[in-house]
Amino acid sequence: MAEELRGTFIEKGKGEAEFSEVEELIRQTLAESRGLAEKAAPAPKEKEEFKATTLPSAPKAPVIEKPKAAPEAKPQPEKPKEGTAPSGYEATFKEYKVGDIVQGKVIKVDHSGVLVDINYKADGLILPDELSERTFGSPEEIVRLGDVISVTIENIENKEGYVVLSKKRADYEKKWKFANDAYRTRAVLEGKVMQALQGGLVVDCAGVRGFVPASQVNKTNEESLNAFVGRTIPLKVIEVNQRQGKITLSHRLAAGEKSQVEVAKLLGELEVGQVRRGKVKNLKTFGAFVDLGGIEGLIHLSEISWQRVKHPSEVLKSGDEIDVFVLGVDRVNKKVSLGLKELQPDPWANAAELYKPGQVVKAKILRFAKFGAFAELERGLEGLIHISELSTQPVGKPDEAVKIGDVVDVKILRVLPAEQRIGLSVKKVILEREKKEAKKEESEAAQPPAEEKKVTIGDMIAEKERARAEKEYEETEVEGEAEEVT
Repeated sequence: MAEELRGTFIEKGKGEAEFSEVEELIRQTLAESRGLAEKAAPAPKEKEEFKATTLPSAPKAPVIEKPKAAPEAKPQPEKPKEGTAPSGYEATFKEYKVGDIVQGKVIKVDHSGVLVDINYKADGLILPDELSERTFGSPEEIVRLGDVISVTIENIENKEGYVVLSKKRADYEKKWKFANDAYRTRAVLEGKVMQALQGGLVVDCAGVRGFVPASQVNKTNEESLNAFVGRTIPLKVIEVNQRQGKITLSHRLAAGEKSQVEVAKLLGELEVGQVRRGKVKNLKTFGAFVDLGGIEGLIHLSEISWQRVKHPSEVLKSGDEIDVFVLGVDRVNKKVSLGLKELQPDPWANAAELYKPGQVVKAKILRFAKFGAFAELERGLEGLIHISELSTQPVGKPDEAVKIGDVVDVKILRVLPAEQRIGLSVKKVILEREKKEAKKEESEAAQPPAEEKKVTIGDMIAEKERARAEKEYEETEVEGEAEEVT
């Protein structure tokens, strides 16, 4: 029994030895696999460390250090091959194709054509026929040395190695692009009138020729189309027909739009207190209209002069060029209020020095109001005679006491320059005169009576003689009348 047990134990130990051999083989296989994986894996970060993978009951495998990676080599620029230009130099040239419109500088001009530097490996050549649509005697009439021009590429390279160019075609394309852009944006252009025809005007707008029909010319009935030749006028493109080669423009539309732009600009510049130069355009009963260069302002009748005027024509006439004072600007309603008297000496400035309360002066009755009469003093000032001061007797209306045009004596009651008012009185003058007369009469009555004149004998004889002569004269007259009756 013991031997069986012992034999069994031996067999068990033998199995354990075999198991240990298998375990050792597994560890070696794992170590080899780990080494191969580390060689194939990318370089780890500096902060990471490789640690051997351990099995639960197996000893630690040795740490395998990864060899340091060699520094990456910087790419070296390739050396250009002999006989070829460097790539950087080639990059300075632009790539063009037929039909491109490019900019170039004229480097040579002669009878055979024009050479143009277009920043390409070869210069461009413009033959004389491709310079311009208009006729010319010499290429120098179209371009000059050093000019920067627009050209169209017709051919990248001809037999001589030049790039074939056309200025005429580039100008043509540029013209239609200009016209189409102006039509699309509704821009206002400036054009010079080259010729007047029966049906309208031929104009040049920045090298582009167009036609303005007579119905689209902004003119007065007295003006003729020939009067516009040589003038520069505002224009708007109203039709572009490239197939027919026609560009139609309007002077009337552009003039109206330009006027609106000028008005807006002028309104933005106007400020109260400015002095502006203007031209009198129209006179009305209530004032005068003055053109300030695109917008008209009104000088109200009361602002024409410090003195009263019945109509603007007393001071102004149409066509007068005058300086005006800006009183107000209404940018919303586009109205401007102007003054003329503000630029004249203000008589009220020294009114208090000229007239003192209690002073008696002469005044001319100008007009009536319900509450009295306005009278003009010297130096253009006006004063008011209240209805209660027109007469010593009560009056219902001013014309019951005075008439327009009467020159009367008035007494200064008050002077208010800040309010431009002077109070006058006729009644005070009359009362003072009556008072003086009464005092004079009183003084005369208070004087002693004059001594009686003594009668002499001579006076008595003379009186008798005078009475006798008068009696004889009367008797003679009676006898003459009786004889006439007989």
